Amino acid sequence: MPKPLSFVVLSASVMTHPRRSGSARRVLDSLGIADSALALDPEPEGPPSSLRASGVAFTDAARLDSTHHLVLQDDVRVCAGFPESVRGIAERHPEAAVSLFVEWGSRTAHLARWAVFTGAGAVPVINPYMPTLALLLPRGLAVDMGRFMKDADGRSDDRAALRFLRERGVPTLTVVPNLVEHDDLPSLKGNDDHGMRRSVCFAAEGARFDGTVLDVPPLLPFLRWNTCDAVVVDTAHDVPEAHRPTLEVLEEWGAAPGELRRACAGHLGAGSGPLFALWLTAVALGAVQERHWPGTVAGLRDRLDEPPVRRALATLAPGALRVFLDPDRLAERSDQLVPALLIAMEHGRDLTTADQHA
Repeated sequence: MPKPLSFVVLSASVMTHPRRSGSARRVLDSLGIADSALALDPEPEGPPSSLRASGVAFTDAARLDSTHHLVLQDDVRVCAGFPESVRGIAERHPEAAVSLFVEWGSRTAHLARWAVFTGAGAVPVINPYMPTLALLLPRGLAVDMGRFMKDADGRSDDRAALRFLRERGVPTLTVVPNLVEHDDLPSLKGNDDHGMRRSVCFAAEGARFDGTVLDVPPLLPFLRWNTCDAVVVDTAHDVPEAHRPTLEVLEEWGAAPGELRRACAGHLGAGSGPLFALWLTAVALGAVQERHWPGTVAGLRDRLDEPPVRRALATLAPGALRVFLDPDRLAERSDQLVPALLIAMEHGRDLTTADQHA
């Protein structure tokens, strides 16, 4: 039986600076979306800013005949079968703002990993910004956002985008796995000190989505990529003052600090510093996952051959530690790090199990 025609009609704009138009053209040609165009920074001699080109890119939707408009930056790669995957997302979340990418060290990235591990196809955005590397909006909303961007202050389109969407009560989601990868050209907005920012889990082969959205747990273990502090975030009250040290929380759940350090040293080669912060975060991720989705940690060991599961685990170390340790070296060590981090998550699962039987 032939597949029914989709009600979704896509248009797209690739935002760029004139001197990077060659890269942007390559992205545009790779999309497979007929109604698409380049969106050039209207003040190319101005200070670094993504707001100016973003305003042009979203406003483009007004002159393109579509139901949904996609804006991408000029340093991305897209998955195979990209238009079909994007249409599937818009069919299931027609009124939402949907990012097709989230960087591997963000708060939302940890939710994305849980989505891979538990079978959800999207997660709410809980970053203090909206990921805008590849952002899909209903056409009318895109036009309104373009006007908003042109009047917004600052140099960052991602924070302005979140402010716009929150003010209008628009659901903000990231699809998992991601359909776009970041190739890390110099930043349009001047964020080159943020380190390498890759996808939490890129589906190079494309993906289908069933519309399910992850139920966010009350606690989120998070390793701050810019300070290397392992903290546990209250997802209902995410302010720095409410973040608690992960080691302190794990002690409350029955973990012994000395045992944690010895285990980290045995599996990662260090019982302190960045690798210990990584170990604590993985232990806590396993503990929270087991509390919120019982039984799902146990199945991960048998699912390591599934590309999304392995990718989600492999991006944890380089994403969290990218400005403290060489992310390329961490990626090269993924064959050793992935099993070690899974052991850490299983340790967290066992803490939960012991707590439940105490």
